[in-house]
Amino acid sequence: MAGLSDQIKKAQEVVSEEEIRKEVEQEVVKEQPKNLKTSVELTKDEITMILAKFAQLEFKGVEIELTYNLIVKLQNTYKKLLGQ
Repeated sequence: MAGLSDQIKKAQEVVSEEEIRKEVEQEVVKEQPKNLKTSVELTKDEITMILAKFAQLEFKGVEIELTYNLIVKLQNTYKKLLGQ
């Protein structure tokens, strides 16, 4: 069982990660026009490679939700490409 000081350090790291994520998101939102819509077309091979690389990575707390949503989008796009 971790000592109290270890638990405090871990809590501070989580808070720091969340603060950094919020700051980055705010900066990204400021830089992009509100009505910007992007479209990226990827091949089946490109999506396969990206998903394979994701499977090898390790993710930390604040990255998990964003990464999960990205993987779901890639998988859905891949399924559509398989249907063509």
